[in-house]
Amino acid sequence: MALLAPPDHAEEYLNIIALDTVEDDDYLAVLKQLLQQAEEKINADFYRWHNITRLVKTRAWLVEQFVLELWLRCDLHHHDLTLVAVGGFGRGDLQPFSDVDLLILFDQVLPEEAVSLFIQNLWDLGLDVGHAVRTVAETVQLAAQNIVVATNLMESRFLRGNPKLYRDMMTLTGDQRMWSGRDFFQAKYAEQQERHRKCGGSAYNLEPNIKEGPGGLRDIQMVTWVAQRHFHVQSMHGLVDVGFLHPDEYIRLQKGLRKLWKIRFALHLLAGRKEDRLLFDYQKQLAVVFGYQDDDESLGVEKFMQNYYRNAMYLEQLNMRLLQLFKENILQGDEDKQVTLINDEFSIINGFLEVNDRQVFLDRPAALFELFHHYQQNPNVYGIRANTQRYVSMSLHLINDEFRHDESVKAIFLAIFKHKNLVFNQLNLMNALGVLGQFLPVFGRIVGRMQYDLFHMYTVDQHTLFVVRNIRQIFLNDEVHPLAHKVADQFKRPYVLHLAGFFHDIGKGRGGDHSEIGAGEARLFAEEFKLPKADGQLLEWLVRHHLVMSVVAQKQDINDPAVIQRFAELVRRQRYLDALYILTIADIEGTDPKLWNSYKDSLLSELYLRTTVHLDSSQQADAVAQGKSEARELISEAQIPAIESLWQKIPERFFDYATPEQVAAVSMAIVANLGRDTVCVTDRHDDGFEVMLYGENQLGLFHQVVEVFSNHHISVVNARIFSGSDGRILDHFHCLGEYDQELLTHIEAALLTALKTPVKEIRKRDMVATRRERLFIEMPEITFTRGRDDSETRVDVKCSDHDGLLVNLTRIFVSHGIDMQAAKIATFGNRAEDVFWLSVNQKALPVKLQQTIAAEFKSLLSDLSADSH
Repeated sequence: MALLAPPDHAEEYLNIIALDTVEDDDYLAVLKQLLQQAEEKINADFYRWHNITRLVKTRAWLVEQFVLELWLRCDLHHHDLTLVAVGGFGRGDLQPFSDVDLLILFDQVLPEEAVSLFIQNLWDLGLDVGHAVRTVAETVQLAAQNIVVATNLMESRFLRGNPKLYRDMMTLTGDQRMWSGRDFFQAKYAEQQERHRKCGGSAYNLEPNIKEGPGGLRDIQMVTWVAQRHFHVQSMHGLVDVGFLHPDEYIRLQKGLRKLWKIRFALHLLAGRKEDRLLFDYQKQLAVVFGYQDDDESLGVEKFMQNYYRNAMYLEQLNMRLLQLFKENILQGDEDKQVTLINDEFSIINGFLEVNDRQVFLDRPAALFELFHHYQQNPNVYGIRANTQRYVSMSLHLINDEFRHDESVKAIFLAIFKHKNLVFNQLNLMNALGVLGQFLPVFGRIVGRMQYDLFHMYTVDQHTLFVVRNIRQIFLNDEVHPLAHKVADQFKRPYVLHLAGFFHDIGKGRGGDHSEIGAGEARLFAEEFKLPKADGQLLEWLVRHHLVMSVVAQKQDINDPAVIQRFAELVRRQRYLDALYILTIADIEGTDPKLWNSYKDSLLSELYLRTTVHLDSSQQADAVAQGKSEARELISEAQIPAIESLWQKIPERFFDYATPEQVAAVSMAIVANLGRDTVCVTDRHDDGFEVMLYGENQLGLFHQVVEVFSNHHISVVNARIFSGSDGRILDHFHCLGEYDQELLTHIEAALLTALKTPVKEIRKRDMVATRRERLFIEMPEITFTRGRDDSETRVDVKCSDHDGLLVNLTRIFVSHGIDMQAAKIATFGNRAEDVFWLSVNQKALPVKLQQTIAAEFKSLLSDLSADSH
């Protein structure tokens, strides 16, 4: 490659002749002004929607003129040097803030002062220059060791200087000397896998990297690099010429590339710097730039991101298909093929499924689904060969109404859900190849659909498939969710659960209650696919109520028999409860793996077990008496009399709430401590621990305890306060956070100090919000209602969650002399929904005090919101 050809109407951006007339005294200032004017013109043309390819090529040409001008001004053309463009500059396309990568080759003597002046002048112009200065031998040695260097050299262009140095470098770094097509492919494939891993491993990240992530610019470049190295073609179109890329695929790749270029160009302009991540900060602005608007069904930003995700999904799949095609041809020659014939239509070649003739799909479209079912049924198959994937994508037009109503096709689709293995794998592959959305248009509507919040980690379609995967894992794995696995092991017809996971969010993005919309779609599916009546009814019920169990467990008092009774009346039968329990766990984990923790596990399992007992009236014995009896079996006989005396002072609801193991542990600790202030860690989890405090009740104790946890970066996710008849309290806290024995020792000591020390100084705690959280600050919704009796006020607080939120809220309570009777802490993604039962002098809170509390708390969030702007 050599100098870039000037674009059409180049004089609109820069009069090259003007560069020659600039005086030496002020030439840098004039050059900088000329460069800024030209870039302003390019950027203005972008917003007028000039051709994006022309714009990025024009900017590369523009920068090249200034690089060459400064090379001459610094008299470097008088030395035995070679100036080479590499990276994007070498390819001849530059975004507004892309690096300008240069390689300077020298032979014997390097004019260091002149080279340094050249680079410094480029920086002074405002160009972000990346440069390397080496001999040919040094470059060759580095390229042999480093695949990135070797790749950059493949894209290089000779600009100025001694052409022999450039030719020698290119000859010595070619595939005849190093990095053969096979070695290059293997190294770049491993590099891509690592790059994808660092970017989250999915094109569906909430803040995707449009350059390095799956389906990004690097994936397109990756195809070109491999083709260039192995087939010695100089462009992607060369792959069409050698038959490795179909013309339609080439067109789609070029369209995808231009779409990414447009987004990246706008992103750079909005950020005012090089930025390749589609951060929340810019997504709304980008949606406006590209003309997406809010409506009753979706936000404009969600439409924009859905368009991006669909493009990235296609590019990711095409990248993997072409790389697999390279793999089959580069790494596996004809002599290495191991072929197993399945039937006249399908074969297994080296562990990958192949259709024997593309005509199969044209003659018998149902074979499109049989392909995936063969994959699922055959344990010797690890994937589908590249050409067969291509044939599937090229045959999507065959999936029409006649295909959708074909009974044999519907039977195969149901069989995929009913199979014991690879349910998620097949659905995921069908989605990636466009089959799923084409077959079920209702699913096609959620492909790539994102939700603009911090709660949902994935697009709706990816979340949906992850829920199906999680359901399968519960059936197959007894370690992560032992109770749920035990329930699943007894569940008959698990395909209904797979379908429930598939349909549970299918109504999103259509306005209204997505659960009701989804239930309607599930009912139509059950009728169309002739599901047994009982299975169809269960499917529809699960989709309609898939959120209920999570809400009841996290927002209501599941120790209240009335709560259990209402939930049991909704569920009605054990099979429905079993299915809902499994689906709820899979749904929470599929929303964001970080949302699942030991606390949610304990809440859901407790709600499941209590409801199971309620549904089986024969098991409804005295739960408190049963709990005490089981706890006694864990206590030494010598301690029983003292513990029985202690239990007389503790309210009965403590025994209904705590497990027998917790009751035994805390009781023995208190008695061993002679009834004095006691701190007892009752349970340890991988992600946190549970601790109980026993001591004299005092105003502000809850605030002090919360402050101790906050000081040690431990989050309180649940708190229970039990007031005994002797004026002492027994409080339980479920905490999340990283800890070790040393930290627990510090926390126990600090909690004991809090028990013994009345609150003195109440300090306002700075609240902290991350960059993402600041974009989603939600002002608090505070409601006051009657508590469990007339002496209490229940306070419900709903707002965005932030570090320091609970400490500040309890500080406000203490500052007004408010006593905490009970608390329920719940967090849903970045949203906190906390409930407190409060009193003042053993009376409910007066209305004026309620208004004061609400105003003070709202001011905290207002201050945080103001800080974000």
